[in-house]
Amino acid sequence: MNHHNLAALAADKTAARRPGLVDRLCATPMSRALVFLAFALLVRSIQFGNPVVQPDDQFYLLTGDRLLQGYLPYIDIWDRKPVGLFILFAGIRLLGGDGVIQYQLVATLFAALTACVIGQIALRFTTKPAALIAGLIYLLYLCVFGGEAGQSPVFYNLFTALAALSIVWILDVDRFRSREIALGCGAMALMAVAMQIKYPALFEGAFFGLALLWLAHLRGVRLPGLICLAALWLVIALAPTAAAWGFYAARGYNEAFVYANFTSIFDRGSPPVGVVFMRWFVMVAQMLPLLVAAYISSRPKDAAGRIVALPRHGTQKFVRDWSIVAVGAVMVFGSYYDHYALPMLLPLSIAAAPLLSDFAAGVDFHARHRRLHIPAVAFVAFVAFVLATVAILTHQEGRGRGKAVHAMAAYLKPRLKDCLFVFAAEPILYHLTGSCLPGRWPFPDHLNNRVENNAIGVDPLAEVTRIMAGKPEFVVETESTYSTINWRTWNYMQAQLARDYEKAFVVPVGVHFRIVYRRLKGH
Repeated sequence: MNHHNLAALAADKTAARRPGLVDRLCATPMSRALVFLAFALLVRSIQFGNPVVQPDDQFYLLTGDRLLQGYLPYIDIWDRKPVGLFILFAGIRLLGGDGVIQYQLVATLFAALTACVIGQIALRFTTKPAALIAGLIYLLYLCVFGGEAGQSPVFYNLFTALAALSIVWILDVDRFRSREIALGCGAMALMAVAMQIKYPALFEGAFFGLALLWLAHLRGVRLPGLICLAALWLVIALAPTAAAWGFYAARGYNEAFVYANFTSIFDRGSPPVGVVFMRWFVMVAQMLPLLVAAYISSRPKDAAGRIVALPRHGTQKFVRDWSIVAVGAVMVFGSYYDHYALPMLLPLSIAAAPLLSDFAAGVDFHARHRRLHIPAVAFVAFVAFVLATVAILTHQEGRGRGKAVHAMAAYLKPRLKDCLFVFAAEPILYHLTGSCLPGRWPFPDHLNNRVENNAIGVDPLAEVTRIMAGKPEFVVETESTYSTINWRTWNYMQAQLARDYEKAFVVPVGVHFRIVYRRLKGH
């Protein structure tokens, strides 16, 4: 045996005795789960305790808290989100405290568990290191698109991922019997829960249902059986929504439930075209590295550089098609708020995994190709890290870190004798002060944003006029307007505040000032 062979043998034995750090981190599902949890805590902890991370999160927490106090969503406190989301936040409120860091920790756990499922699915067609990196990139990209706290997709992505994993298990067998039917039922039940957290999960749920039927067909289920399975899975998928609808209808609130949940969304206006285009452009630009990685991964090459087809009914093809559906679902909504991108991250992170490895679709790469993967991993990870850091710091700079809002709440709470009116500020003030609500629409955008002018079931100006007729002692407003301000309600409020109120407390919240107005005596 020559020196080269001996050196190679010694190197092999040393490697066998000393697995690398990455190998140890990737070795077992438990080790990967611990990595995901530690990383999620690390990247999200900067926002822990901040009550103003996102306006939506604030409102979900407020509604969940008031649900425990007997308020009925859509009747006593209005929004168009599914009631399941508010039940989730009500459950979080049972953990104690003021609910802020509690919901952020629960959301972090959901994010880490979703990363675990991403890794498990990616392992079907890539290596353990690549599966680990795919989950880590998902956790970073959540922060890029406003998911560093408790936006609804942070929660429902877990149920969507578990539903996808159920379908992947079916791909492993060439029959469709009771086990596979049960897995299909489980997948639809998981999507039913996802839809009760936010309705856009319907798009992915429909895709999963069709995928299940196609798999049943390929495995020999006849048309009558397919019809029965379709009916069964459809009933399971719609059962929680139907139960919520039935609850409201039985109490005489059928019309209110239908409008809030299903039809009011079509009455919303549109932001200016320039605003929409800029949101779309920023979303696509930030998502581009992940989109490119997913696209390249879906076109694997052999050692000679030739593109090879994906397995016809394999996991990687399923994930590719799922990614197309998820991207398409976001594109059709049109508003392009940053958090609308969060559902796309789930399948795209899985789809991109092969680029993060030197193995894909069962094809061994030549050493030349393997060397190309190292800079690809570094580039995608670096871009995700930079974008996440910039996004979090931008959110903190623009929306504040919470100290000023706590100061406002501390000023208001001992002085409140009636309901606070937050016209253009943070809805979390209702929660932090314990104030009663001045009306059914405590989310400020519903009354001050012209996009909502005809979409809340009441004329916003009439509602603002009604609230101000009650002469609330304190009103909170911002010092400046924005591109979609409802000028009717804004101008009315300026006149009322100038005539009957004085500035009592002014504090900078992010890049804007919030003004607490106090009613003048005798007015």
